[in-house]
Amino acid sequence: MIPKSGNNHNHARYLTKSRFQMALDCPTKLYYVDKVEYANQSLEDPFMDALAEGGFQVGALAKCYFPDGIEIKEREIEKAIQQTSELLSKDHVIIFEA
Repeated sequence: MIPKSGNNHNHARYLTKSRFQMALDCPTKLYYVDKVEYANQSLEDPFMDALAEGGFQVGALAKCYFPDGIEIKEREIEKAIQQTSELLSKDHVIIFEA
């Protein structure tokens, strides 16, 4: 979990796959990513849309290569973490969207 910044937001900031990838590119981005005053003003960006679509395609291809994999579809973070932890206790498991 990323520590809360000095702002008045009372929500936890988790280090997700997307944020980790962003930090590899530029660690300072983690500081600015959730700050409203630095929000991305470009709501429609064809390049970003294409990147997102590419990510979905990679995920779909991975599911084809590993049909026995289990996808975590839960969107409530604590429940998703619990499901992922339970699956990780197995000797051999393939997890999508852990």
